[in-house]
Amino acid sequence: MNYDEFVSYLLKKYGPAKYDYFTNATCKTKSKRISRTKEGLFCHHIDEDKGYVLSHTGCALEQPFEYQKAERLVYCNYIEHLLLHILIGKNAFWSKRQKLIAPKQFSYFIVPGVSYICSEINLLYDQNGSSVEWRNRCFKKIENNFEDYIYILNSFIQYIVDNYSGNINQKEIMVGQHLIHKELGEGIITDIDGEEIFSEVTIHLQIVRKSFIEIRLIKEIIIRK
Repeated sequence: MNYDEFVSYLLKKYGPAKYDYFTNATCKTKSKRISRTKEGLFCHHIDEDKGYVLSHTGCALEQPFEYQKAERLVYCNYIEHLLLHILIGKNAFWSKRQKLIAPKQFSYFIVPGVSYICSEINLLYDQNGSSVEWRNRCFKKIENNFEDYIYILNSFIQYIVDNYSGNINQKEIMVGQHLIHKELGEGIITDIDGEEIFSEVTIHLQIVRKSFIEIRLIKEIIIRK
């Protein structure tokens, strides 16, 4: 099922929106009448496959107001919202590229929607709900679907692995390892914070004057076990 088909499925499942997302074209005030969190549902902008962060005033003003119209909104639960953004990332990547060859390209699939939604769902399952009433109602909608959630995540990861055609034999980095930066010269890794795909690496670099500086870099690593 592609993005458009899934949107159509959700429109039939929950019915169409009756009101625009914002009360007018200034996009300053969100319409209270669009909310269905009492039913455990979120309101998703269908055109987020073309636009970006359409629920925020600053970004909304930079894009067509048509994206905010009732007929361009669809309702979904937490897990369905995740699936919508997985499909958006997938379509956005392949519409502009033919190969997945670099770890840094993974971000196209997960930022911003997937990573944000997953962090919320993870916290809800970890804490068995939320003290925030509307968020807890949304959690109750998926409370018994933890295995479905894990299946979706595993399938998503497997999709990335199956379609990755870059180097899978990169060496694991470690504290004490020496390296050479093409502009800043020789350095040594002094700390690694995080695991596997995304790690924050602290490097001491020795520059021309023999003084030391410390910088923090985001190092993306593929570790195939």
